[in-house]
Amino acid sequence: MAASIGVHVPDPAAAAITPAGLLDHIKILASDEFGGRGPGTPEETKTVAYLIAQCKKMGLKPGNPDGSYLQKVTLWGIRSTGTMTISGVEPVLALTPRQDYTITSQQPKAKISIEPSAMVFAGYGVVTSKFHWDDYKDIDVKGKTVIVLSGDPPVPDPSDPSKLDDNMFLGKALSVYGRPVTKYETAYARGAAAVVSLFAPRPGAANLARASQLAPRESMILRDETATKRISVQGQLSMEKARELFAASGQDLDALVKAAVKPDFRPVPLTAKASFQVENALREVDSSNVIAKIPGSDSKLKSEYVIYTGHWDHLGTDGDRIYHGASDNAAGTAGVLELARAFTKIHPAPRRTMLFMWPTAEEKGLLGAKYYVQHPLYPLSATAANINLDYFSNWGWGRTHDISIVGIGNSTLDDLVTEAAERQGRVVTGDTAPEQGFYFRSDHLEFANGNVPSLETSPGIEHIGKPAGFGEQMRSEYIQNDYHKVTDQVKPGWDLTGAVEDLQVLLDVGYRVAQADGHPTWKANAPYH
Repeated sequence: MAASIGVHVPDPAAAAITPAGLLDHIKILASDEFGGRGPGTPEETKTVAYLIAQCKKMGLKPGNPDGSYLQKVTLWGIRSTGTMTISGVEPVLALTPRQDYTITSQQPKAKISIEPSAMVFAGYGVVTSKFHWDDYKDIDVKGKTVIVLSGDPPVPDPSDPSKLDDNMFLGKALSVYGRPVTKYETAYARGAAAVVSLFAPRPGAANLARASQLAPRESMILRDETATKRISVQGQLSMEKARELFAASGQDLDALVKAAVKPDFRPVPLTAKASFQVENALREVDSSNVIAKIPGSDSKLKSEYVIYTGHWDHLGTDGDRIYHGASDNAAGTAGVLELARAFTKIHPAPRRTMLFMWPTAEEKGLLGAKYYVQHPLYPLSATAANINLDYFSNWGWGRTHDISIVGIGNSTLDDLVTEAAERQGRVVTGDTAPEQGFYFRSDHLEFANGNVPSLETSPGIEHIGKPAGFGEQMRSEYIQNDYHKVTDQVKPGWDLTGAVEDLQVLLDVGYRVAQADGHPTWKANAPYH
């Protein structure tokens, strides 16, 4: 990135971000009154109104060129119920819904029926020339049910088989090829009727119990021309029942799982057939991204943009249970508000225009950000960077010596984070839980897919004044006990001084991007780009 004007953030801007200001927003957004902030609910109306009121209070301009603070996002809400039946083998395979399998659909159709379809085991369901890998070698799966393993092929390191090969996919980190969405898209492109995932014993992989917990919830897709261009049925089958299925077809699943980690694996047709009956309860949802701006001060560069994002939505309610979403993502929503307030303290304003956006439906598949990238209010080519905030509270345990970059190595934004952290006496690390695939699970991904250099940081784990291993334990406990659970609430004694320091890093990064003559750039061999 070229030279900057006014390299360092003015002190009044950095000082404007405070633990109390951040916590006040989080408490309100994660309160019972806001009901888990589900898209297409009365609580969306409350959340959007709160954000707009805060933007007006700070003097932020409407971010939509039409003079409003909103970008309408049209969605389908889909709640699926259904059955999967296996035929063509003896003995008949008995399957119990939500115990042995789950079924969902993301097609906006009231009923979907797939008559007995041939089943094919396609290993990990991966096709990529980058790693010379094709799990569909010379087999026609049109109209068939494809069975795939979750995650990436865990290819052993040739020099140490106890480790994964970092040169194949991303080693222990989840790559784009291990994402469920990628597997569905790959199968759809080959004409498959359904995809059934098996949950392989790989660290960080999902499990059937978790899928069963999520299955009854409403899913969402964009309500546009892409709505029907997707796999009709998605299923998950337990490994125990999968072994029975393969044995009944004369195959040894465990042996095939071992074979599937090699690039010479070939897909295996089964004698069994699968049928599916799905009913979808549909509703049309008109949701909103909230967007505000501070116009740039440079006569030329004001037509270029730096965009901060932090999704406002969470999981809403389930009966009388409220999914408060304090860390995920009332904290990120509050963080963008605090960053916006900090930028109002900079005079003159930054050279480029600063955009502050709170996307909808991130929890439903990054849909608000996806919609913006597909229908940008400002040209993506003129958007210098996206800086995204998600589950940002630092779990309320104070300052850390480190700050993590999710998807480190992608762009020169990493260098700006490193320099800002060093000025605080801190260090930068990579993703602290790469096997969880967090890079693919938040809105920065959609901007990166739109070729906008994008950044997401994650809380550090080396807490100052705490014993060794404390941060690792806190992160693990949050993921295990609070992540996407009703217990993700503001905890007594939360100390957000560490979260404020992280915000000051991101303030510094965004300011430097706004002031620079040129744009951040992608790095050579960027792992996720």
